[in-house]
Amino acid sequence: MAIVRNIVKENYFRDSIQLMQLSEEAKKIPGVLDVALVMATETNKEILERLGLLTEEGSRATKNDLVIAVKVENEEQLNSSLASIENMLTRTSISAAPTITERIFYSVDSAIEFNPDANLALISIPGEYVKDVAVRLLEKGIHIHIFSDHVPIEHELELKKIASSKGLLVLGPGAGTSIINGKAVAFANSVRRGSIGIVAAAGTGLQEVSVLLDKVGIGVSQGLGVGGNDVKESIGGIMTLDCIKALEDDEETSLIMVVSKPPDPPVVKKIIKSIEESKKKFVLCFLGSQTYKVPKKLVKRAYSCRSLHSAVLRAASMVGPETYREAETKISMKLSEIKKLVKDLSAKLNPEQKYIRALYTGGTLMYESLLIYRELLKDVYSNAPLDPKYKLADSFKSYKNTVVDLGEEEFTAGRAHPMIDPTVRKLRIVEEAKDSEVAVITMDFMLGYGSNPDPVEAMSSSILEASKIAAEKGRKIVFMGHVCGTELDPQNALKQEEKLKKMGVVTFPSNALMAFASALLVKRGKIAPEKIKKVYKMFLEK
Repeated sequence: MAIVRNIVKENYFRDSIQLMQLSEEAKKIPGVLDVALVMATETNKEILERLGLLTEEGSRATKNDLVIAVKVENEEQLNSSLASIENMLTRTSISAAPTITERIFYSVDSAIEFNPDANLALISIPGEYVKDVAVRLLEKGIHIHIFSDHVPIEHELELKKIASSKGLLVLGPGAGTSIINGKAVAFANSVRRGSIGIVAAAGTGLQEVSVLLDKVGIGVSQGLGVGGNDVKESIGGIMTLDCIKALEDDEETSLIMVVSKPPDPPVVKKIIKSIEESKKKFVLCFLGSQTYKVPKKLVKRAYSCRSLHSAVLRAASMVGPETYREAETKISMKLSEIKKLVKDLSAKLNPEQKYIRALYTGGTLMYESLLIYRELLKDVYSNAPLDPKYKLADSFKSYKNTVVDLGEEEFTAGRAHPMIDPTVRKLRIVEEAKDSEVAVITMDFMLGYGSNPDPVEAMSSSILEASKIAAEKGRKIVFMGHVCGTELDPQNALKQEEKLKKMGVVTFPSNALMAFASALLVKRGKIAPEKIKKVYKMFLEK
């Protein structure tokens, strides 16, 4: 009989990504059946319990403690495996000798002294400490990209005011993605250089737009992630406006896209004013329940769209008719094609299968899908809903049609983001398969630097297990996937899509297409034709 043991190391902190890497390494130890090294947050303890790896010792641990949870075949293997894991922890606590391309610094000043020509710094530390580090960098004339979340709003405002007065950029806080001079920053993709500049208050929104632009052959000049708070009245769009100005002055940029969830009205007015003062073309993609009307004097130079998909089509049409035709071919599907696909997939479902379970790692893509589902399905529940009355009672348990952002704090406390660590989604997909009313499960697969090195492979065992669970009950679940990435990404988008197709997963070139098709599927196409055409035009045409 297998042995499960928890070792608690009190007040022993290790970064969640480092612990995930150690866990994967520890799984290779002979005799180890399963293992996890985690900080003892409530989320992690719940996951350990679901994995069958939590003992009484582990359950008593606090969020400041590290838990080594291991399952082995016998007592002898337990002792040897624990000794090996302890050695791994000790090894990682001692800084390795720096390589030719990597050095470790213990202060901002020493790093700048060694790199006197540096003009951009990425900050990824606990939010409450960001201000002190960022101010010192701004004083040195260095632009900053703040990956950190939970930076107090008053700190963000102060930093952006300082930066703006100095002609510097503060990208973030909570900026998951930027593309600067062709280089990917944080969670970004390897996309071709081109003439379109992007200002985004949405990380995976920037990823989706840049990837789709790459697919249609246009490319990106710069992609600047300003953080979600920037378009709120409390910040006033300081960096959104400064980034627009920077792209206005950039000779390589001919068209500027602004991507965001709905900005607060005063910020929209400021953005429109900046467009009026500009001479370049604009596409505004303010994801939301309404299309923002562009002033008449800006018609044919600025357009507003309601989805990431339609924004890219609009941009392509503004580049030229041939480019637009290429875009339609590469990232779109005709309505008749979608209806035919849905009809074929519907034949595989039982009558009681009537719900969607959408499991997202990308928050903006989740939000985009909610907008489409709201039009076609009405009642859709989420841990981050459009309407508070559809808030899930328990984020870990789906109800009817459910769309979940697995990157929200309740899933990531003490854990690596699900773009890196698939554990939470792997568990969730198996649970969803046990529900006899589930018809379709949709997933995004975010590629690029910083993401899991093989996200499809990481999910494959759970997809196959979920399919088996359904089959044993005489059901078939339709799996749909969207790979957000390019062939140049480390994971290679084509190879990822091929793996999904081999498992029977239906893939789509854009997230909006996947959401639209999945909604028609669960409704078996029983939606008024006029409504279907309206929503298609709203989200899937330019």
